[in-house]
Amino acid sequence: MLSACIRCDRCRQVCPMHAIESSSIEDGLLNTRTPRLNFRNHALQRTLGTTEYHEVDGGYCNFCDPEQTGGQTKRCIANCPTGALQAFDETKERIGEAVIDPVYCINYPQLGQTPTGCRVCVDACPYEAIVMNDAQRPEILSNTCNGCGRCEAVCPSASYRQLVGVGALEERAGAGDIASASSLSYYRQTGRIPRGINIVRRG
Repeated sequence: MLSACIRCDRCRQVCPMHAIESSSIEDGLLNTRTPRLNFRNHALQRTLGTTEYHEVDGGYCNFCDPEQTGGQTKRCIANCPTGALQAFDETKERIGEAVIDPVYCINYPQLGQTPTGCRVCVDACPYEAIVMNDAQRPEILSNTCNGCGRCEAVCPSASYRQLVGVGALEERAGAGDIASASSLSYYRQTGRIPRGINIVRRG
């Protein structure tokens, strides 16, 4: 409950995965210091310009249950003094859903390039919510994804800094491209141009 949040920063301080950050004034005066998830905190822990990456020990949400045994107390919730964060079952309730932006996913050819065969997100997903389809490109199983952000944290496309303008996304979304519509929605929610794979809030 956003109205109960007092911006005390305790959730960010206790997050063992460093997946929580405080919003800045750029996110709006009323949102300043409000906690938010950021799965790109460790996005540059890889060799720039290649598909090589280092296994991250943070930057995504493991629900304080690295062994996936269930029933673990989430530290952000346990340390919230006002009840702004409520307990939930991550196997039934989802904090987000992954979307793939074909403009940046390096397994979608652009300008005559060939697919790289990258499957970093597929291998990283602890819930087997990403599979390679018949075209050997990653595909999200929306009924399985719970928005943990591990795929976004390891995505090599996150290190690329070329930009596709909002106008281009709007044009493609207007033409009925679902992935571009998801990317445009991500931009409107976060103010950031999406790259590769992104987690969008559900609902």
